[in-house]
Amino acid sequence: MDYDVYHDESKEAGYWHGILLVPQKTREQLVDKLQKLRDNTGYKGVIQLKGLDKTGGKRYRCTRAWLSLGVAALIQNLKGTRYPFYTGMDARNPGFDLLEAVIGAKFILFKVRDDHRDMEGYRDYGAKVETTFRMGLKGGLHLFADETSLVSVRSFHFDGHEHYRRRIDATRIIERLGTLRQQVHVSQDAPIDDRSSDHTKGDCQEYDDCQILQLTDLLVGGFRTVLGYRSNEAQGEVSKPLCELADRWHDGYARMKNSRWFKGFCISECYLENGEWNFTDIHTKVPDTQLTLPDLWT
Repeated sequence: MDYDVYHDESKEAGYWHGILLVPQKTREQLVDKLQKLRDNTGYKGVIQLKGLDKTGGKRYRCTRAWLSLGVAALIQNLKGTRYPFYTGMDARNPGFDLLEAVIGAKFILFKVRDDHRDMEGYRDYGAKVETTFRMGLKGGLHLFADETSLVSVRSFHFDGHEHYRRRIDATRIIERLGTLRQQVHVSQDAPIDDRSSDHTKGDCQEYDDCQILQLTDLLVGGFRTVLGYRSNEAQGEVSKPLCELADRWHDGYARMKNSRWFKGFCISECYLENGEWNFTDIHTKVPDTQLTLPDLWT
């Protein structure tokens, strides 16, 4: 299946890559539902966790609805049922809609424990981010793909290039992936769009791509929040839909195999020790939580 890849980040308590893979064949279904939730709430601005500090109002309801839909969008098998998600309607008509067809998006949460501080010999900060993005992407792709589920990446979208002070380097992202498993393909000429995800700006990506990038931002920030690194009560409350996924990942691989979300998301972190990369359980402030991603980076 062909996917478009979307990337955003969070820089609280480390560096968190959020990588969302959206199937090209269901992309329109996803963006249509995101727009419907905007219409339900009347919120037209940028959707992000940053700055969200109260539980109420159009922005809060739209953010909650998008995260609820985001969880539903990562389902890979409905198992003969329909899955409810919040519509964003006001308190007098809270309402839920039902996901009746799989969207099949996939999400990679990949944390760099020390925010790249131990990485030496790179030409700039952007090169460090590109390198760890590539590592997280490769590990996730290898986890998601198998003999019956081929994964082919056709395009990349990054949320702006200004903070790198240069454009995204396609060579470092694509050409240095190395050997990929037979079921994984990344197009060597995949376009990379690194314009802004803010649809209210003139020089931004296409509107639909902006919306998916904003969803990616919510997912990475929401996962960070439910893993214990929350900024305030409102952000903790709005991110609660992701608790179900964190709990299921904590249950381990054997339990995940029976989940609707099997091969729909993965969570891990990396760190350098004595010059060697280590991939391990994510360090979390939530007691007794252990989240593990199999060693799939090679």
